[in-house]
Amino acid sequence: MSRLWYALQIEAPAVDVPAGVDVLLPVVLDDHSPLAIEDLAERPLPPGGLWDPTFPPIPEPPPTPLRWRVFFADDAARREAAADITAAMPELTLTPVYVPDDDWAARSQASLTAVTAGRFMIAPPWQVPESPAPDTTVIVIEPSMGFGTGHHPTTRMCLALLSSLPCDGRRVLDMGTGSGVLAIAAALSGASEVIGVDVDQDAIDSALTSARLNPLPPVVQFVRADFRQTPYAPADIVCANLTGGMLRTTAAELRRLVRPGGTLVISGFDREEEPEVARAFLPLQPRARLEEATWVALQLT
Repeated sequence: MSRLWYALQIEAPAVDVPAGVDVLLPVVLDDHSPLAIEDLAERPLPPGGLWDPTFPPIPEPPPTPLRWRVFFADDAARREAAADITAAMPELTLTPVYVPDDDWAARSQASLTAVTAGRFMIAPPWQVPESPAPDTTVIVIEPSMGFGTGHHPTTRMCLALLSSLPCDGRRVLDMGTGSGVLAIAAALSGASEVIGVDVDQDAIDSALTSARLNPLPPVVQFVRADFRQTPYAPADIVCANLTGGMLRTTAAELRRLVRPGGTLVISGFDREEEPEVARAFLPLQPRARLEEATWVALQLT
């Protein structure tokens, strides 16, 4: 029997949503740790897929009604999120739905195409290029509920920041690895040791599936654990594509994981949350910053 995912469909009554809803809604959702957010609003895309966050500059999309499907770990988290959203934004329409696993996979296979981020190309198994450019590293990712197929802005920006870092001979940690795309990217870039950690077994299963689709050296492992409770030795590069709330509350643990002179790549927060997130990671200093559709990624040293 196919697994059912607990989801909440969130819709605005018109294109012109009330001022601030597009900023407040992610903040409210952040407190309930959604597994994934699916944007159901149709927007035109350039030939070949989504926009590369590095170049050229992303044009402003035409206005479309807000229409999201948000996935949660259980019904309790979904009900709590619905109550908070209704209290803060009563003008939104909320509909609890159950989404079969096979439905999610079918939609993914129908819509996902290869995308680029920095020197990486993220491709589903059915669209792997036969002759990629010599300076392009292809990563094959099987679409699933594990966050990080490469089509979300935060994943693409983390990949773009990671592509600017020397990984040869480095130890890399990917906290909240999701589909494992960042860990796989580091392994394919010459890292000597890579550990992808996630508390969700479905994410680990997704990462292992994608790992088998790539010609990985035997330096990467995926572990189900809570990095807040499991000690790990510091690394040269640490990636954490989480949520703004989790980044703020786990900043001390993530800072400890970065070796002196090392680099931390973080994302999963928007520009409204950026000042508080950056402050939580002091004395680490931003060395690079990317922004796409209000989402932000930082490279801290």
